[in-house]
Amino acid sequence: MPTKKRKIGFYYLTSKDNDEEINIPDSLNQLLIDLNELNKTDKNRIIKGHKFGLLDNINSNRGRTRHKLLFKSATHSFRPPLIDKETADERDSPKTMSEGETQKTHIITKTINGDVILILEKHQQGMTIKQVVEYLNYYSTLSNEENPVKYDHEIIVKDSFLEEIDSLQRIVTADVFVDKQLLSGDAMNYSERINSVQHEVIVSVKAKKMDTIYDFTRDAFAKMNGGENRVNRIRVVGRNDENNEVKINTDFIERQEYVFPSVNNVTGEIISRDLFNEMSNVLNNFN
Repeated sequence: MPTKKRKIGFYYLTSKDNDEEINIPDSLNQLLIDLNELNKTDKNRIIKGHKFGLLDNINSNRGRTRHKLLFKSATHSFRPPLIDKETADERDSPKTMSEGETQKTHIITKTINGDVILILEKHQQGMTIKQVVEYLNYYSTLSNEENPVKYDHEIIVKDSFLEEIDSLQRIVTADVFVDKQLLSGDAMNYSERINSVQHEVIVSVKAKKMDTIYDFTRDAFAKMNGGENRVNRIRVVGRNDENNEVKINTDFIERQEYVFPSVNNVTGEIISRDLFNEMSNVLNNFN
């Protein structure tokens, strides 16, 4: 069965008011209960422009410490003719102007020490974390008009670049962003030819098959922190213990992980059950 690569993002669900008395897990639980009692029409919202969507399915564990959330969205008012990739023949689209192709966004939440960890499937046609939070805020206001919880989010980042690369099984590639003045040094002597070059030059290093460039990456990071001001930042791509692809950037260290769920042969859609299982395995790393 074919698979499709999907990126997942890691976030904390927080409140805009930063009120320590607000219990985010309890408020989210109640909001999801309220949403589950609404029909699809009442759950349907304009997301942005011609894009609309709804929280279509909620699956919670018995203790309500984990939730699997399935959002569906679409873009209406666009129905150009369909064209066949084999024959190049065109035909009128059977859609109406109020319809759009369903795009799914899968989310899993987990409560850990009073914090709600949220991992979200990220793709161009789906809903962003900002759109999800705005959706929750709208229904939070409906559920509690006098004192609604105003949700916000924070990207989960890591404190140490070295700690991050130490957790990788192997480092596959490293992009080292160096100052362009390096080109005018003794080694290259391009001092008269770098006026039109951007302030940064990218040196891309790739590991041999099944090998790792861990030592090179540590040395480059040491140069960046050594006061020589030649290395500005580093971006690496590696593999973790589950062989999932992980990207780490010294400029803004956000862990991005990739999963490969199965695809429905008939519709081309990702199989939700498979994606939820893969996302659950990733979330189990948070303890």
